[in-house]
Amino acid sequence: MKKRLTDRFIQSVTSPASGRAVYIDTEAPGLELRVSSNGGKSWSIRYRPKGNERKRTTYRAYPAISLAEARARAKEIAAAAARGVDLPGAEERQREEERKAAKRPHTVGDLLDRYVADYCRPNQRQWKLVERMFEAHVKPAVGKKPLIELRRADIVELLDHLQNAKGFRAQVNRVRSQVVAALNWAVEHEFLDSNPAAAVKRRRVEVSRERVLSDSELRAIWRAAGTLSEPSRSLVKAWILTGQRRDEVRCMMWSEVDLDHALWTLPAARNKGKRDHEIPLSPAMIALLGKPRPGKPVFTVNGREPYAGRQRLKTILDRKSGVRCWVYHDIRRTVATGMGALHTPQDTIDRVLNHAKATLAGTYNRYEYLEEKRRALEAWAERVAFIVGEARDAANVRKFRAAS
Repeated sequence: MKKRLTDRFIQSVTSPASGRAVYIDTEAPGLELRVSSNGGKSWSIRYRPKGNERKRTTYRAYPAISLAEARARAKEIAAAAARGVDLPGAEERQREEERKAAKRPHTVGDLLDRYVADYCRPNQRQWKLVERMFEAHVKPAVGKKPLIELRRADIVELLDHLQNAKGFRAQVNRVRSQVVAALNWAVEHEFLDSNPAAAVKRRRVEVSRERVLSDSELRAIWRAAGTLSEPSRSLVKAWILTGQRRDEVRCMMWSEVDLDHALWTLPAARNKGKRDHEIPLSPAMIALLGKPRPGKPVFTVNGREPYAGRQRLKTILDRKSGVRCWVYHDIRRTVATGMGALHTPQDTIDRVLNHAKATLAGTYNRYEYLEEKRRALEAWAERVAFIVGEARDAANVRKFRAAS
């Protein structure tokens, strides 16, 4: 019903028995008063932006919004519509932008926290290393800086400080890579329009490690480990006998070990290759493991968690062995080199170390090379025994059934 609305009419109008009655104001274009059966009265405004379809928007209730306010609003919307502007739609988009802005990280530190919590933690096994890197090196320098004010020069200054003042080498590029990844993630989630660190180049400080322990150094480390208490003693020797990655051995669980078949199956979730990896256990490794404790870590102090004293262990080994300038990963390289010296085929060495194979080879060749790996590791264990002066008579070597 079209009618020139007045305050008196609106106050006295009766509610319909059911449904809703609509009164169209003749003074303000598109303004409607809607009266429901429960006595509620609300405003609605119909409008048609130039070149678009007719639309409707609600404008709260009467008497919270008076007739004069409703008419002013209707005229404002109609004027904008005549220019081709959808005023209510534009205002809603603005409110949505403001809601998004309120949820966006405001400082670089806020962004790094969000990146670790929303991306690193669900997707990366070693997300705590990223978190610690940000806490130690990035946040102290730029953590409080507003995110929208972050510039390439800030990242360059940060890396200069790490390289020149702190003397970092490879760690500088690791920090750069993680910062670039975090800022790329920010761009993807529309927290930033562009990545200010995208053009920051890697520092030429990486030194490809080629360190291989000599026989005398390997012997010194083995014997130094022999003076330690458990589980430190067995952990170091297990690194040497298996050639697997440091944390893969450190976090070995008894549930992964099949002593009957002398086999350790490293699950995909716990290794860099993201695939189940079978490591045959040499007799020396079997003897090292001792009696199984189902459901427990193999190398543990408290019986619940894997051994965690790697840094202190390295300090003790350095002191007791006298070997200098080596890292744990050099053991893995030494194992590979030692197998090569025993004429083990490179393909077998790669499979022992769980190195990724070329795409086609990995796709079509599903053979596990278990016996080849077993022979390689047993030969290496015998070589280690000779190096460290613990070679045994062949009659004392234990035999195991092949895995089914």
